[in-house]
Amino acid sequence: MDSNIIFCLLGKKNGFDMKANLSLVGQSQFWTLEQTEAYQMKHLRPLLEHAYRHVPYYRSVFKSMGLKPSDIRTTDDLSCIKPIRKLDIIAAPEAFMADNAAELKGRRHVTGGTTGQLLTYYQDSRSWALNWALKIRTFDWAGYRYGKDRLGVMAGGSLTPQRSSSLSNLLWRKLNNYYSMPITHLDGEIMEEYFKQLQSQRIRFLRGYPSALAVFASYLREEGRTLPMRAVFTTAEILYPYQRELMRKVFCCEVYDVYGCGDGMGHATECEQHNGMHVCPEVSVMQVVDAQGRNVAPGEEGEVVLTSLFDYTMPLIRYAPGDRAVVKAGTCHCGRGGMMLERITGRIADVFRLANGRVLNALSIPFEDMYRNVAQFQIVQETPDRVLVKVVPRRTVKMSVVETIQRIMRHHCGEGISIEVSIVDQIEVPPSGKFRYIVSQVDT
Repeated sequence: MDSNIIFCLLGKKNGFDMKANLSLVGQSQFWTLEQTEAYQMKHLRPLLEHAYRHVPYYRSVFKSMGLKPSDIRTTDDLSCIKPIRKLDIIAAPEAFMADNAAELKGRRHVTGGTTGQLLTYYQDSRSWALNWALKIRTFDWAGYRYGKDRLGVMAGGSLTPQRSSSLSNLLWRKLNNYYSMPITHLDGEIMEEYFKQLQSQRIRFLRGYPSALAVFASYLREEGRTLPMRAVFTTAEILYPYQRELMRKVFCCEVYDVYGCGDGMGHATECEQHNGMHVCPEVSVMQVVDAQGRNVAPGEEGEVVLTSLFDYTMPLIRYAPGDRAVVKAGTCHCGRGGMMLERITGRIADVFRLANGRVLNALSIPFEDMYRNVAQFQIVQETPDRVLVKVVPRRTVKMSVVETIQRIMRHHCGEGISIEVSIVDQIEVPPSGKFRYIVSQVDT
């Protein structure tokens, strides 16, 4: 069954028109900043009114500030509202639910991200449909025909369809046309089977977590083989430059990095120019803010804050999922307008606060320079003055490699911090499949 027919059937059942959504995102990619602002305010105004009337948390916030929704006249005016975080919602989920949620029929979702803290949130049908239209547009930029071309997916459960045999799940698997490659227990035998299946089924597109795809590419390189693809899509983790280059060489194609946040409906993606990420304004307002909650200037790093435009069951207004990014100056040569991100720089949890007063974004430590010797690494802050580096080597580790790691870590961590390097056979991957390069066990 054609994917267009399936989306049409889903639309009739859930009250959306996928053809209209695809037409919208086809046009909106070329909007000016003024057109984007007009569109977002058109949909933000009724959302704020709804939240004020029906959602306890936002009603309380507006009243405490002496504001009414009509006082928000531009998207920049949202900055007066304090960002909310995952723990705020987990602590009092009922405060964020609309009192008329039953009639809105939002879809229930649960996410743990890379934090392990489970968050239940709700996604309304129009939000869900627009989000899928954006995914289809992203694939289209790389030449992938959604539902027609087969897609190899190397990731955890967040990217692969459920395996139950219900009619809806059978339709969903047919719609996606996925070839699933679970990554929970990757080894040479499993990766060899993936290689054979991708070849025999003539799959020419890959999608997955950068860490998993890089492990697969590294295995093929060690075997002296390539696996030509038409495009690779990476998501859910930081894509390191060395991983991109490795994949380009082994898969003989370009890599399209994608940022997505389902709980806040954030979406940004690379186009064929690979010169930053286009922020998708159709389903949420994305802002990158400083410690005071104000928008940062182009070239500056800040925290990502999202306001979903179409989720009325559980509105998330000024939601900070814990991601950090750098805003890009200028526009893209592709001709598409709108806000761009230079790069995603990590999560708030990636920051170590050390006993000597130093604050360190551990993802900035250049371990990628050592990838020929190190297959995988993880940096763990055990106490304010103690950092453990777990290393899975590619081959027998020379003392010079350990000494180099210790020297790099001492340089970045500073005086008074104990650095231990532990050589291990493997590093545990959580059930989500999303690998955590950085783990802080220190309460902040």
